[in-house]
Amino acid sequence: MSSGKRISVSIQPLNYADVPACARITSSAFSVDPHTIVKNLGREPYDMYDISSTNFLDTLHKKTYIYVKAVDDETGEIVGHAGWAFRGVDQALIPWSGPGDAKPAGVEREQGQGQVKNDEPKDVDKKEGKEGDSIDRLHALEDADMQFWITKLVPADKPCMFVVGLIVSPAFQSQGVGGALMRHGNAIADDLGLSIWVHSSHQAYEAYKKFGFEAVRELDIDLDEYAPRGPQDGEEVMGDRGSGKWGRYVIRYMERKPKKQGNSS
Repeated sequence: MSSGKRISVSIQPLNYADVPACARITSSAFSVDPHTIVKNLGREPYDMYDISSTNFLDTLHKKTYIYVKAVDDETGEIVGHAGWAFRGVDQALIPWSGPGDAKPAGVEREQGQGQVKNDEPKDVDKKEGKEGDSIDRLHALEDADMQFWITKLVPADKPCMFVVGLIVSPAFQSQGVGGALMRHGNAIADDLGLSIWVHSSHQAYEAYKKFGFEAVRELDIDLDEYAPRGPQDGEEVMGDRGSGKWGRYVIRYMERKPKKQGNSS
């Protein structure tokens, strides 16, 4: 568990060699998230290690994405990572600086890490049983709501940034790591005069709010409506343990406006 003692970290470009460590951090952080646990109860795996590593390998080389790692200055350990995507921004203005190593020839995955999530829309009618149908309905609900956010709420004619991930290792949470990552992205946005948008988890809402993000839309999900079973002993829930309920989970779409105007096109 986190000690709560602040540590000194350096924000550095994320390399291909860092992908396994960063994917493990993502998997570990989401392993106690009730929303993720419920989504993993479907017939298709929702393995956050593979989802994270695949996303890195697909986009780390693109100059419209910036990925960084937070490194403990004392131990050299990676304790968190973050990424931002740019839309409508002149690539010459994006302070892209990585990765510093070569992309691996093949997709290397650790043993037992599950399957890659298929993000393509699922044909719910072809599924049978509550397990398949309910989780498919949850995916469909969230996909539709995210599309509404992207197409209707984010101005199409204004350059902007999106947070594509900001994760802190559970052992180092509440020690200033998330704040260091957040300030790094905010500084880039302020320098370029860009708004930053984020699809925030329930738990991250207060942190984003602290750093200037404001909610523009919410999706309130009753996890028990979609879960094929109730929580088991030891599984995290949104309410009181022992209630037999997963509880309600609120996804928030948030925007942070730039503090100063810069150059963007």
